[in-house]
Amino acid sequence: MNLNTYIILTIISLVSCKCSRQPDSSNFMTDVRKDFAIKAEEFNKQALTWENKIDVLYTRADFDLKDGVYFADSLIENDKSLDKWQTGELHTIVGELYYDNNSIKSALQRFTKDEKLTFDSPRNKANKAGCYIKLGNESKAKLFLDQAAETNYDFHWYIGNLYEIQKQTKLAIESYDFLYKKDSAIYSYCNKRIQELKQPNPKLFTELLYKDRRQKTILLLQPADSTVTPTTIGGFKIEKQKK
Repeated sequence: MNLNTYIILTIISLVSCKCSRQPDSSNFMTDVRKDFAIKAEEFNKQALTWENKIDVLYTRADFDLKDGVYFADSLIENDKSLDKWQTGELHTIVGELYYDNNSIKSALQRFTKDEKLTFDSPRNKANKAGCYIKLGNESKAKLFLDQAAETNYDFHWYIGNLYEIQKQTKLAIESYDFLYKKDSAIYSYCNKRIQELKQPNPKLFTELLYKDRRQKTILLLQPADSTVTPTTIGGFKIEKQKK
């Protein structure tokens, strides 16, 4: 179950369990808000505990890749609190670490494990594409990137990267421009790259330039406080962290 689904079901369950009472009860919303606050505290604790484990993995891997992989595998083997999505994420992170250390076949094995546990996400497709580029199979890489971009057009960035690798500068610019026209603020980096490519003898990418791999978006539940309306149960807040 993903995070957004969990939040929705949590709110529904809290409201549903209270709806069996008389709707004119003066304590109805107070009780619901108290229950939500308890659930929010538990949920946030679990979310932050998980993020701490990811922090430890990156810290250990940056110092010693083998030690980081050992830590991840020990979690996969022994941590019974992990669901399949968390286990899959650990395989993905290990795969990306292997990729960054040029252990391409080991990286592919991890990405395949994530795919079997969960699904072949756009992130996973882009990760595999990077591996196949390094293995010299650019046509297979392009297939994966096209599939990723069909689901999430953010991944046109990597298609542009591939065109640069293939020295097809015009097509690379078209891919970046596609994103820049979608949102000039969010994709300002695409325009920056376009301007660089328009310079004489630009230095072209030789591999995919993965963006913000270690940036995590943490969604936390937020109980209602005294400043909100009486009918407000609570909400959520988003925190972005870069590992």
